[in-house]
Amino acid sequence: MIHRKRVIGAGLGVLGLVVALYVLRQVGPDGWWPGCTFRKLTGLNCPGCGMTRATVAALHGQLGAAWRFNPLGMLLLPLVILGGGLELLGWVRDRPPPWRLRLGAYGGWVIAVAVIAFWILRNLPWWPCPLLAPP
Repeated sequence: MIHRKRVIGAGLGVLGLVVALYVLRQVGPDGWWPGCTFRKLTGLNCPGCGMTRATVAALHGQLGAAWRFNPLGMLLLPLVILGGGLELLGWVRDRPPPWRLRLGAYGGWVIAVAVIAFWILRNLPWWPCPLLAPP
């Protein structure tokens, strides 16, 4: 059974996301986006550094530039979109989604270790590690 309030809520949420992505695509992050607090405080890159610029580049179809800003983010973003979309569909329908990304505990640990390793590697000064840092 589809719940009308859930459909309206999900629709408004998706509409808000689309509007935000449109504005980000048109305006870009420069000038108004506050930037990474972690980087401002420590001078180091966090795992998410460059993700806003990567999103803008991807919205403009510049996938190479998006990859250069945050390669791990560009690998994980499709999984997040797919998994989130499926879960939203299940929530609106008030039953489990027709299909789920089943990572399990092992998959969660793999992602956690990958994020931590990426975080460390992109801050090391030796080649090729600086290639992981956003330009």
